[in-house]
Amino acid sequence: MEAEKRVTEAEGGITEPEAGNMEAEEGVTEAEGGVTEPEAGNMEAEEGIMEAEGGVMELEAGNMEVEEGVTEVEGGLHKQKPVSCWEMHNVVESTWTG
Repeated sequence: MEAEKRVTEAEGGITEPEAGNMEAEEGVTEAEGGVTEPEAGNMEAEEGIMEAEGGVMELEAGNMEVEEGVTEVEGGLHKQKPVSCWEMHNVVESTWTG
């Protein structure tokens, strides 16, 4: 697994969580109100915590093949999550039935 890097702009700073190989790495999160430095390393049960406008958002690293990312949306930050089979089924079914 080669080192990957995602850069997300947040209100008041830049978020740079780093992930990749199994060696110890760090992600530095600069956000409104301070700096958070979650330590990476063992990717089996890894979490990074980032402060965003009005609260705390968790970035789950875990398995790199199902890594979740954070993107900037209007009005704040949005956590991307995998879509379940049932959610996809409901979308397809509603498309077919009108």
